[in-house]
Amino acid sequence: MGNSADLPNLLAPIKVKLGELLLDPNNPRFSELGEELNSIPEGRFADDKVQANTFKTMKDTGAFDVAELRDTIKTIGFLPMDRIVVRRWRGQHPDGTPRYVVIEGNRRVAALRWLLDLQEIGKEDFSEAQLKNFTELECLLLDDQMAAPSAILVLPGLRHVSGVKEWGPYQKAKAVHALRKGGMSPKEAAQSLGLSTKAANNAYRCFLALEQMKGDEEYGDHAEPKTYSFFDEVFKRPNVREWLDWSDPDERFRSDERLHEFYSWIVPQSEDKAAKLPEAKSIRELSQILEDEGAMNVFRSPEGDLRRGLARYDAEHPADWYPKVTAASLAVKSLTPDILRSLDQATLDSLHELRDRIDQALRDRDLLRMPAA
Repeated sequence: MGNSADLPNLLAPIKVKLGELLLDPNNPRFSELGEELNSIPEGRFADDKVQANTFKTMKDTGAFDVAELRDTIKTIGFLPMDRIVVRRWRGQHPDGTPRYVVIEGNRRVAALRWLLDLQEIGKEDFSEAQLKNFTELECLLLDDQMAAPSAILVLPGLRHVSGVKEWGPYQKAKAVHALRKGGMSPKEAAQSLGLSTKAANNAYRCFLALEQMKGDEEYGDHAEPKTYSFFDEVFKRPNVREWLDWSDPDERFRSDERLHEFYSWIVPQSEDKAAKLPEAKSIRELSQILEDEGAMNVFRSPEGDLRRGLARYDAEHPADWYPKVTAASLAVKSLTPDILRSLDQATLDSLHELRDRIDQALRDRDLLRMPAA
C-alpha cells in the first residue's frame, strides 16, 4: 500500500464523460453543514435518488457557491487547469459502463450538471462546442487499490486546506478592470471571476481610484496595491465618496482639491510622523466627523489627528455617546463585592481599558480647552 509521497505515480490521465461521473454522497465537505451524516453504502452511489439528493444538496447550499461557479463556466467555458480527480466506482452499473466517483471536483461536476439541466429544459441554448466542453472531461484517475486510504482525504485537502492561494482584493480588481476594458459587460466580468456584479463593480471603482492616484504628480509614488483598501473604505462610506465627488460616467473623483487633501491624509507626513489616516479603517471614523466643521478643523490642524477630531466631535454631540457612558457607569456601580472577587482576567482587562480610555478622553478635553499659543 502506497503512502502520500507515491501519489504522483498513482494518478493517471483519463478521458471521462460527464455522465460517467458520480458525485460523492459521502463528500467530507458535507460535514460542514452541521447535519448528522449517515454514510451511503458504496453500492448505492449510482442510484438515481442518491445522486439527485447529493446534487440538490450541493446546488441549494450557499456554502458551496455552485451557482457562482456555474455562471463562471457558462461565461468562459470549463478550463481544466486543475483536473477533476476520480477513482473507479466499485459497483456495477446496469448499462455495463464504468462509473467514476469524484474525489476532488464535486463542485465543478455539480456546476456542469446544472448547466446541462438548464439546456435540457430550454433555459439555455449552448452550442455543440460548448456542450462538448462541458461533457467530455480530462480527469486524473487515482489507483485506489495501491494508494493509502488517506489519499481520498489528502487530495481534496491539498486544495481546500493548504490549497490554491486566493487572489487578494487588488488582484481581483485588476482582473475585473482588464476584462471590462477588453469588452466584457460588468455582469460578464463578474461571472468570469466568480464574483457578484455588485462586488465586481465596487472593485472596478476602487481600481480606477487607485489608478487616478497613480497619476498624481505629488502622491503618485504612494499609490501601491496596499493603498487599495483605503479606496475600498471610501466607496463603502457614501458621505466620503460624495465629498470627493466620485462620478461613474467619468470614472474618477472630480473634486481635485479635496482629493489632493485626502491623499495627504493617507501618506506619512514625514519620515518620523505617521499619516493622519494611518490605516484603511480610519476612514470609517473620518466619515463620522467629515460634516462637522469644528471637528474637521481640529483634525486638519498641524498637530491634529483623528483621535482629537473625534474627541471634539463627541464633545459637541453628547446625544451620540452620553447614553452609552451612563449605561457603563450604571454597570460598574452594580458590581457587588462577590462579583468583583470572581472577575476573570479578561473582564479585568476590559475594566482597565475602560479606565484608560476615560483618562485619555479627559486629557484630550484639557488639551482642547487650552488657549492657542
